Amino acid sequence: MIVKRPVSASLARAFFYIVLLSILSTGIALLTLASSLRDAEAINIAGSLRMQSYRLGYDLQSGSPQLNAHRQLFQQALHSPVLTNLNVWYVPEAVKTRYAHLNANWLEMNNRLSKGDLPWYQANINNYVNQIDLFVLALQHYAERKMLLVVAISLAGGIGIFTLVFFTLRR
Repeated sequence: MIVKRPVSASLARAFFYIVLLSILSTGIALLTLASSLRDAEAINIAGSLRMQSYRLGYDLQSGSPQLNAHRQLFQQALHSPVLTNLNVWYVPEAVKTRYAHLNANWLEMNNRLSKGDLPWYQANINNYVNQIDLFVLALQHYAERKMLLVVAISLAGGIGIFTLVFFTLRR
């Protein structure tokens, strides 16, 4: 025996689920995008550390009186709010680990720069710049993953809505 339901009840239920899926997928996508607002700033600041590292070496080699001011600028960039805010639960460990390595190695580099240790700087700057590059790359991959997540959520929401409409119409 086939039980017939009123069309309006079936349509109302389908419409409710369509709206619910739309709100969920849009909400999650917007939250993901909101967390991406400062990604470009973080990548730019991290990338600027490379140039600042070389500027510190130039200052050290030329005996520039600007060395201390440039060390402070480097420290400010390294500890900028957009970078320190990366230490949250949803940021991948690769990003947090690379940032921690930069901070730890900066302590040694800053100490050596304050002592005017040019041979140490010349022997270690390439490694430090490579660490900066790896940090920038980790930030870039993290930002790309977030964009892929938005695409996946949007696709899943669209497929869910299409499937719901399809099965509602087949009834």
